[in-house]
Amino acid sequence: MQTTTPPTVRGLLAESALRLIPRLTGDGRDTEIDWVHSSDLVDPTPFLTGDTMLLTTGTQFPLDDADEFYADYVDRLVAAGAVALGFGLEVIREGTPQPLVDACAARGVTLVEVPYEVPFIALIRWVADRIAAREHERDAWTLGAQRAVSVAALTAGTLVAVVRALAEQVEGAVVILSSTGDVVIEENARGTGLDALVAEGRRILGRGSRASVETTLPGWPGFATTQTLGPRGGLRGAIGVAGAGRNDVAMQAVVTSAVAIVEVLLRYGDAERHLEQRLGAVIVRLLLDGHLPGAVAAAAEFDAEIPDALRVGVVVLARSSQPSERWRLVDALTRRHLAFADAMAERIVFLLPAASTDDLSRLVDTTPALAVLPIGLSSVLAPVEAATGLAQATRALGQDPGAGLHVFGDSAAGLLDDLWSPAAESLARRRLGALDGEPGDLVACSRLWLDHNGHWESAAREAGLHRHTLKARIARVGILLDLDLESFAGRAELWALLQASRA
Repeated sequence: MQTTTPPTVRGLLAESALRLIPRLTGDGRDTEIDWVHSSDLVDPTPFLTGDTMLLTTGTQFPLDDADEFYADYVDRLVAAGAVALGFGLEVIREGTPQPLVDACAARGVTLVEVPYEVPFIALIRWVADRIAAREHERDAWTLGAQRAVSVAALTAGTLVAVVRALAEQVEGAVVILSSTGDVVIEENARGTGLDALVAEGRRILGRGSRASVETTLPGWPGFATTQTLGPRGGLRGAIGVAGAGRNDVAMQAVVTSAVAIVEVLLRYGDAERHLEQRLGAVIVRLLLDGHLPGAVAAAAEFDAEIPDALRVGVVVLARSSQPSERWRLVDALTRRHLAFADAMAERIVFLLPAASTDDLSRLVDTTPALAVLPIGLSSVLAPVEAATGLAQATRALGQDPGAGLHVFGDSAAGLLDDLWSPAAESLARRRLGALDGEPGDLVACSRLWLDHNGHWESAAREAGLHRHTLKARIARVGILLDLDLESFAGRAELWALLQASRA
């Protein structure tokens, strides 16, 4: 990004017009010089900044050349971070005092001699010209980089083009995360690992407020930074940038302008995605209501297809969930056309291509906001069976309401799940309705008795009843349902009614 080399003592020595004489190589020969200052004060350090080269004629030095004086003098320069010391010859002394040379040698300080006919201002001007040239070059790079990113936005108009342009300009890598922490775009011009950027992006997104942090990227020689995208309370994602060189003012200007463009594109992208999501919600409702032709026509509006084999899913939301959380979950489920989704009251209903079941499982595993919620999933069905799929997904949650993915048919009910249908549930509820209004909870007693394999003593003990009371209630169940509960077939039918009704 820069061709002008920074000012150093090596560069000064290579400038023939200056005719500097190297006395001690020292540790600062190749250190970038921030400025050159001349002073004959005994303690010039209050007027020095880090990486300054100091020039002196030696008027402050004692005539007796006391070693202790020079040692203290050089110690002060080292503590102030001076890059090098330049001694002006023949102004006060014919040569550099030997105790000064010894003190500099002992402390690794670079020492050069400036001939009498070379004014100090010549060194200062040479360094100042180099600094100005590099700043001008850096400013030109900043404008060029900002222009390249802007042109990418204006011509291609896509987030991918802008991110690619930014990665090229910073000579590194850029990664964009969605509001749920998914990696949306990754442009890596240097092939470095970006796991640390992704992890940091997810961490600051989890805090829910705007943030910008410097990030440590193992093995990366330049800088790395991560920041959120979008306003507080409505974060749209995060961006991680790893670039060559330092994260100076020029680099920050380029990254900041690119971030502003990315946020605008995300805002427009969000508007389009909201439109797609609303259309997806219409498709879900049409299919659940049995209007397949209308759903197919709606899907064609944004070049999507309703799969021949699908699953219906239900995500149960926390009662305290905010609209922004609901939107982020819908966004995660619908990103890359993974599913059609509709947010209904305290749940989200979605339609997923059967072939994408593994993708959903990975999404749940990698999305903390989804991993902590109960998610029911139907068996593989045809689109016309969407309503049945919703009932199956709901039943799967009823059997196991814990967090995670629960697939219909995977429970201990086994074959009964495969035979279950909304019609079977309705029939079972009507049959068990005969037990309503009877003394004692006959449904609970029936389930408890069957759970104990018909063992009267243990079932009665758990119910807190006398065994004769429990026997009387089960006998009443048999009469009301017209079942012989002394037989295996009668008990099996009672168990099937309880399972199918979810009672």
